[in-house]
This record gives sequence, C-alpha cells and structure tokens, in this order.
Amino acid sequence: MPTLRPVIIAILAAVALSGAASAADPPVADFAAAKRDAQSAVKSSQPAKRQGAFEPLVAFPTAESVDTIIRLGLKSKDEPTRSAARRALAVLAGASMTTDEEPSAPTIDPEAAADVRRHLHDLLDRELKGKAPPGLVAIGLAAALLASEDPGAPESLFSTLDSGNVAKGAPLCWGIATAAASDGDIGVSVLRALSKLQFFAADFSFRRGVVRGLINLHAPASVVALVDLLDTLPGEVRADVAGYLAAISGKNHGVDADAWRAWWESEGGDFEFPPRAPFYPAPTVAPGDAGNAYYEIPVYADRIVFVIDTSSSMEGERMETAKRELVSAIHTLDPLVAFTVISFSDAARAWQPQLVAAGDDAKRSAAAYVSALTAAGKTASFDALDAAFRYDAEAIFFLSDGEPTAGRMVNPAQIIRFVAEANKNRRLSLHTIGIMPDNGLAQFLQVLATANNGAYRHVAD
Repeated sequence: MPTLRPVIIAILAAVALSGAASAADPPVADFAAAKRDAQSAVKSSQPAKRQGAFEPLVAFPTAESVDTIIRLGLKSKDEPTRSAARRALAVLAGASMTTDEEPSAPTIDPEAAADVRRHLHDLLDRELKGKAPPGLVAIGLAAALLASEDPGAPESLFSTLDSGNVAKGAPLCWGIATAAASDGDIGVSVLRALSKLQFFAADFSFRRGVVRGLINLHAPASVVALVDLLDTLPGEVRADVAGYLAAISGKNHGVDADAWRAWWESEGGDFEFPPRAPFYPAPTVAPGDAGNAYYEIPVYADRIVFVIDTSSSMEGERMETAKRELVSAIHTLDPLVAFTVISFSDAARAWQPQLVAAGDDAKRSAAAYVSALTAAGKTASFDALDAAFRYDAEAIFFLSDGEPTAGRMVNPAQIIRFVAEANKNRRLSLHTIGIMPDNGLAQFLQVLATANNGAYRHVAD
C-alpha cells in the first residue's frame, strides 16, 4: 500500500533517533509533512524561513530525506539555502549542531548516521565522475562528510583526500573551504578538518583560504579554532590570525597562542564580538614575537621578495635611509626564511633569480647588493611588480617614491587591476611603502596594498 510508505518511514526514522524529545519540544511531523514544509520554505521570500527550511527533515535520517535536501537545497541558486542544506546534511550524517546555550538539532542514532554517510559517499562518487570540476552538489556532500566523519577512519573522505587518490581533490577542497565560511559552527568543524590535510600544510594559498574562512565565521567556535591553529601555522598566515584577534580584543599578543588562549579562557564566556571588518591588518610586532618588522610592517612570511625603487628621485638621503632600513630587515630575518631583493628604475633587476635561505652568507651578499645601489632613471613599477610575482612568495614588500613613469604599463589603475587578477588565487600579501608620496602615489600604493592582503606605510623624509 503506497500510501502507508511515508508513515512507515516516519516511524523508522523516529526509532533511529537516539533519545526521546523532551515534553517541551514540538511534535515531529511525519516525513510527507516535513517534505511539504521544506518545499514551501525554500520558496519563501523571507530569508529566515529559507535558512530553516530543512530543520523538519533532520528528524528523518534516511536516504530519501538526504535526496530531498539535495534537490531543494544544494541545487538552489540561493547561497543561504545551500548553506542550510549543507548544515542539515551534516547533522543527518552525525555532526553536532549545538551552541553554548542549547542544542539546535536532535542527535542522530549512530547506525542511522552511518547509513546516511554511506549514502553521501555513493552520491559524491557519482558527482566526481567525469571531467567537470566539482559542482555545488559535490561540495555540499563533501562538506557534510568532513563535518561528521572521524578523520582517522580509513574509509573517511578526509583519509581519501589526504591520500592524494582523488584527482579533483584540490578544487574540491577549495570549494568546501569557500562554502564552509558561511556555515556557522558546522563550518568551523569543516574548516578544522581541512586544516589537518596535507594540502593545508603544503599550499600557502589554501592555508590562507581556510584561515580566512574561520575569520569570516566570526564566532566563539572559530576563535577557539584559530587559537589552536596558531601553535602550528607557519609564515604569513600567522599574521592573519594575529591581526584578527588583536582587532576584536583590543590586545596585541602577536602570535603567542598561549597568551591568546589565556585571554579567551578569561573573557570568552562574556565576549561580545564587534561588527565584522572587511580586512584585519597584522598588528605591530608584539614583544617576544619571533618576527621582525620593515618600516613598522610585521615580517611574518617564510618566503619574501623585497622591492626597492632606485629611480633618480630617490637620490640622496632618501636612498640612503631606504637602503639602511632594508639591510636592517634582511639581517633580522630568521635563517629558515627564503628571500630575494629586486631593485628597479627603468627596468627591474634581481639580486637572485630564486628565493634564497637567509643564512649568514646570503644576508651578507644581499646587504652588499643593497648597499651598492645608486639612484638613476625612471620608475618602472609594473615591471618590478611583475618580476616579484614570478617568485613563489608569501609576501612582497614594495617601496617607491614616485608614480609609474616607465615600463610595459604605466597607468596606475591598469596596474592595480592586473596585480589583483594575478593575485586572486595566490593570495600573497603585497605590502607597500611610500617615501614622501604625493597624493597620486599614496592612493596608488594604498589601493595596491588593500586589494592584496597588505599594509601601507607613509614615510616622510
């Protein structure tokens, strides 16, 4: 009798749920009613209804419930609806969606959750077949699995991604990280899982993307995750965490994870988050930090290109001061940092064609190169930036005292667009220093830095 199927599903689902609902909980509708409610909610003009569309279906940990959420949610053109679908699938697969105040979803029976995960794996395998890059459905399925699975389990998606057996692993990871940045506490769980991948350790851009996702979530769980990551984060990405924590707390503990942990344990229970900011610059180097600074810009990166303007307008004390500052920054680099120096006037010239470890001999050689620089010629800013981007760097420090006047591109707006496009997927930091800049140069350098994860410093003669 087909008409009995929804009732049977509802009964089986209710049995699968661990723990009975309290007397204060609303009665659970049968599956057919929950499905109708979800269909109605996703069509609502009210964002709150769309975001809560799948809550009734979470009471039914079945393949049919999963398929309904995929069809109504993951295939939606509305990102908040897709986010709600990802969170609901994660809960059905066994992830926790609790807050500090109270649970926001029922706990799923482990066996039912395991069945859901197997179904999600089957669906994901189908989605990843073929040559097309992972789509929204594949990303949503993978996010739900990462949020709910034990990373140590040999059959988990985490283990499969980390083994390198998935040809589309990198783009899939990127898609998951981007999606998770809007998925609340479930998103924190997903990003934490991604931070344990070998890809996270190996790829600077992905590492920065995951950390920026946690920052974007701007919630207690993400703060805890960021502080935990700070212990092991290398390079420039540490500055992202330090800048965010300093901005929301009004304190400056730099990259001292223990100090931030103590702050959160002391104040986290009553902490009120300030409004989100579009960008959180790194704070000045805190006492005891291992990093150094260049023109008061913290140097956290492990791979650095220093770019110095040697055009004729730099002649005199301006040039001598700039050289002293650069030589000082070079001598304070950690020996594990790799770096080079590019000087430019009419053209760009590099001290070394590749990044070099900052050992004593390299520091002496680079310092000698910088000390011998003389001022002459025009200002080929674009050529210098283009040369710097050819290195596998985490940060570029670009110093100049004049607007572009030579080279393959001299229009500041065009240079800004070109650099932003070149850096879209690399996500390196472009820090800029203006030596007594006029309004045009100051605006050019400020926009370059702001659009490329960097800081700008105005330096008077």
